[in-house]
Amino acid sequence: MKLPPLHALMCFEAVARHMSMKKAAEELFVTPGAISQQIAKLEDLMQARLFVRGPRYLELTSQGRIYLSAIKPAFLQIEEATQRLKDEKCNNKLTISCTSGFATQWFLPRLPEFEQLNPGVEVQINTTNRVVDLLSEGVDFAVRHGRGKFPRLESELLLNDHYSVVCSPNLISSGNAITDPRDLLAYTLLHDEHRLDWKLWFTAMGLEDADTDRGPVFVKSNGVIEAALAAKGIALIRKSLIEQELAQGRLLSLISTPNNAGTSYFLVYDESALLTRLGRKFRDWIVAKATFETDKT
Repeated sequence: MKLPPLHALMCFEAVARHMSMKKAAEELFVTPGAISQQIAKLEDLMQARLFVRGPRYLELTSQGRIYLSAIKPAFLQIEEATQRLKDEKCNNKLTISCTSGFATQWFLPRLPEFEQLNPGVEVQINTTNRVVDLLSEGVDFAVRHGRGKFPRLESELLLNDHYSVVCSPNLISSGNAITDPRDLLAYTLLHDEHRLDWKLWFTAMGLEDADTDRGPVFVKSNGVIEAALAAKGIALIRKSLIEQELAQGRLLSLISTPNNAGTSYFLVYDESALLTRLGRKFRDWIVAKATFETDKT
């Protein structure tokens, strides 16, 4: 199907945003009459009424509201891409969204290298477990945990996600020996965000009847890591988040298992993030950094 005229779409969006043809006309530097003609042209093309007009009021029809909701992301994407292209030569800021656990355990220790390679860069880190709307919230890149399918966004693999059963050496030095998955049930289980991970792990190890509905649940990954370091229990943690603690002996890996959640960390972004030189540099750096460290292990 042929796309409707862009000028008519711009008029429709402006009128719907202001709910006024006069204000839309002022914004677009045309007359209210010209705005009205463009709306009429669009309605004729769509064969649908987009506005209900009265002597002193204007409102969207149900079809108009649905159509506006459908096209607004496209307008936002055009605006964001245009701004990024205009700022390409002077932009020195990047906004990265990730969980606090990933930021603390993986990203922040490596960030100084990127800053050293790019003097004057300002990296703003937005830590949240919420899935943000990259364009509308001004986020350049996000690190997300999943299977790599993120609608309407680009994604690149950063870290494969293998889980480790870990605890502090102080916890088992005076406790029961751990030689079998069932031995873990004698200890407090520490849960990262929810209890499902432990349930799936025990099921994969052949213990479907294991009681995993006990032990504290931590909202953030760094909370469960700190609890494990403090010998408060045994944790099931993504290995990529505790590499330093394992290397330093502050945490011990208890039971060797090939269990993989089937999910990984991905760098996620709208393609327009690569319009800036800094965006391309960041994408190339973090992917190369993660790939190099993965190949070493």
